[in-house]
Amino acid sequence: MAVLQEQMSKSVNPFVELVKDDLAPAGTWVATIIDIRDQFGVVRPSFDNPQVMETLDQTTFLFGFRDQAGQPHRIASKTMRISGHEKSNLMAFLKSAMGATPKYGWDYCEMKGKKCLITVSHEAKRNGTGIYPMIAALCPVPAGMVLPGVPSDGLAPAAPVQAAPVQAAPVQAVPVQAAPVQAVPVQAAPVQAAPTPVPTSYAVGGDDPLPF
Repeated sequence: MAVLQEQMSKSVNPFVELVKDDLAPAGTWVATIIDIRDQFGVVRPSFDNPQVMETLDQTTFLFGFRDQAGQPHRIASKTMRISGHEKSNLMAFLKSAMGATPKYGWDYCEMKGKKCLITVSHEAKRNGTGIYPMIAALCPVPAGMVLPGVPSDGLAPAAPVQAAPVQAAPVQAVPVQAAPVQAVPVQAAPVQAAPTPVPTSYAVGGDDPLPF
């Protein structure tokens, strides 16, 4: 029995229904890898020769983050061929996200829930109908960076400690009698007029900055 299969003319992002038309804002954001989806046995035109069809396995990462106004956004990575070649797009992506070269035999789906710094850029669509967001760069979150709502040591914040009120003992004022003060006559010295300061002139011109 022969089953007709649709030949893919291009790679379809598996998260397109989740992202929809959300235009993630450009900039650098602390994002979370909220899902990773593998696709096996995908038939598509070969990159080197579009006339030749090839079957391959591919994967896509989905990130989520909130902007400065607290609005949630989702953005998906490019769909990458599952390849352990050192120059493959997937290996370069994992190395950037982890800050180190991944080891063979490791399941990269363990990265679900991991936080990264991603830089979102806006690119023009080829058909000229607008722009779309893409992940231009990513890297691990620096160890000393304090995330919103997360303490720097990763532990739950301690409960606030309330200080017990302290009552001070009442202080009684002691009356003090001041000794009489006798005024001493003072003769003022003659005042001499100070010389009028002469403003210093600065030549305008040249490369030296003015002294103000």
